[in-house]
Parts: sequence; C-alpha cells; structure tokens
Amino acid sequence: MNVAQEKSDFRKQLLDIRNGIPVKVWSEKSSVIGKKLMELQEFQSSETIHCFVSMNARKEVNTHSFIKESLSTAKNIIVPITNFETGTLDHSKLNSFEELKQNKWGVLEPEILTAFDSEIDLVIVPLLAADRSFNRLGYGKGFYDRFLHSSKAIKVGLLFDEFLFAEIPVEDFDEKLDILITDKKTVKRNNEGLIS
Repeated sequence: MNVAQEKSDFRKQLLDIRNGIPVKVWSEKSSVIGKKLMELQEFQSSETIHCFVSMNARKEVNTHSFIKESLSTAKNIIVPITNFETGTLDHSKLNSFEELKQNKWGVLEPEILTAFDSEIDLVIVPLLAADRSFNRLGYGKGFYDRFLHSSKAIKVGLLFDEFLFAEIPVEDFDEKLDILITDKKTVKRNNEGLIS
C-alpha cells in the first residue's frame, strides 16, 4: 500500500472515531483547548492571527468561541476563504463573527474578502491527527499545505489528545507544525518538549 492510500484509510478511520465523540465531551475538550490557546505566550505576543473556522458538525476542535473572544481584543483575526478553482486559500480580515456564511462544503467563511496589510504572526491549523514529530494529517485536499509552505508564521495545531500519535503516515509535501495543543498537553517543537 502506498503512503497516499495509507493516509486515506487512516483518515476515514479517524473521522469515524471523531464523529463518535459525544457532544458534551467534544464541547468540554474544545473549551479546554481554546483556553490553553489563549494562554499561549505565542498567542499573546501575536498581533495578527489566522484561524480556521471549525466545522462543528464534523467535531473539529471548536474555534468559534476563541474567534469571538479574540475579536474583542486588539488583535487582527484572519480567516480563510476556500478558492475551489485554484485549490488554494484566500485570506480575509474578520471584523464580526456574523460576517461568516456557509460555503458549499458547509464551512463558515466571509462572503466578501476584506484585505489586510499586516504580516500573519500565528496560524491556527485544522487537522485530523498529528504525531510526535509534528507531522499533521489533514483532510487530503492540500489547501493548508500550500498555504503553510509559503508562510513564515508560527503554526499551531489543535486536536483531541487521542489523535496525537507516535507516528502518522507522511508525504514529502506535508508541512510540519510548530506547536500542538490537546486537551491534556501542549507540545512545542523548538524546546524540550512537553508543557502542561
């Protein structure tokens, strides 16, 4: 079996497991992760933060509360807009959570792109799983790998602790993350390892 097929099979398996998480557990774990993210020194020192808008129906770590809370601060909040024609992400400054509407995949996005001229300091990335080498398993479309490859920002992955593995299948184009935050631990790539 080649790596692409291995990733595809693993992805289906993990989606099934994640979809089976009880709503109460999903909500509680998401809340813990969001709090850890806001306490992160790298978040506090960042002015411009790019954050995915979670698909809560698919039990991604819920970022809605984090985005709403961050919008009430002096930080610039940037969210992605999916460009289906080019297979890339566009990026829009968000002024209010109410600007978000569902796209054809059910992802909340701004209908109108609002340009911004600041450098992105921190990117909060969606993922299905990650490993101890900071590899990320995404959803297989490559939108974020293309974006992360061109970004110098600190890259943060949010995931439930049971989806952090010793090793996951990776390909050459997969982009590594710098920080992983789970409901049980925060792991940083550039230091001695685990921080609770």
